[in-house]
Amino acid sequence: MMKEEAILTNNAFREFVVYIYRYLENRSKSFLIGLGILLVIVIGFIDYLISPDIASIFFLLPVALGSWFVSEKFGILISLTCAIAWFIIYQLKGEILLPNYLPYWNAFIRLSFYLTVNYLLAELHNARKRESKLARTDEITGVANRKLFVEFASMELKKSRRYGHPFTVTYIDLDNFKNINDYGGYKVGDRVLQVVAQTIKNTVRETDIVARIGGDEFIIFLPGLAYEPAQIVMNRVRNMLLETMDKNVWPITFSIGAITYINCPETVEEIIEKADYLMYCIKNKGKNIIEHITEI
Repeated sequence: MMKEEAILTNNAFREFVVYIYRYLENRSKSFLIGLGILLVIVIGFIDYLISPDIASIFFLLPVALGSWFVSEKFGILISLTCAIAWFIIYQLKGEILLPNYLPYWNAFIRLSFYLTVNYLLAELHNARKRESKLARTDEITGVANRKLFVEFASMELKKSRRYGHPFTVTYIDLDNFKNINDYGGYKVGDRVLQVVAQTIKNTVRETDIVARIGGDEFIIFLPGLAYEPAQIVMNRVRNMLLETMDKNVWPITFSIGAITYINCPETVEEIIEKADYLMYCIKNKGKNIIEHITEI
């Protein structure tokens, strides 16, 4: 019974920590800066009432808040503020007679400790962000991978379903890409993929979602675009891609399939499957083909 109660307590505490973390993560920087300063004041007051040597460890709270949720620079500023606050409180208390240099030395030690914690937390946070980005983007091209595409497209589906807006999904397959890898090597193949991804991103809107969905396959989600404007975008993308391939003397053409949705489908996976099937049909007809259909 006691073991079950301990597990329930641990789960409740974990949920509480997660709730606090998510709450702080969604706050504005100005709010977090104000909260950090408020924590310094409150902890400093408690420090004064109790003892500078007992409560000063709690200054790590605003330091951690600043370095993780705001920035490393703000963490440095908060660390300096906490060390100064401790020094001032110590001078105000003046209960223990020490050599003149010791309060300064103790303040310096505390500042060094706060700065070390700030640095370690900032590095950990940056590493976590880099890892998160790598998990959600294609490592070769830098555009979204399938996981991130599904995440973004799911949000767009909700908007489309709510407001009744059409949208278009464009699937692009690189013709003869295998020959590039076979004769030019994988470095050239990676370079082709990078140029293709960048050309597509430079041609479409910032609100459009570009992702590498497979080895030589890209997908574009065009929110709010009905058949005719989507057709214009498709032609522009294709022309820019072919022009770029010609400039680099790469024998690549593009098979492009697009589906304009009037009514919103249930899932993003359904969209990907239909676009993939459309591309399969296009490939059976030949290469360097554009086909655009409407899904009602």
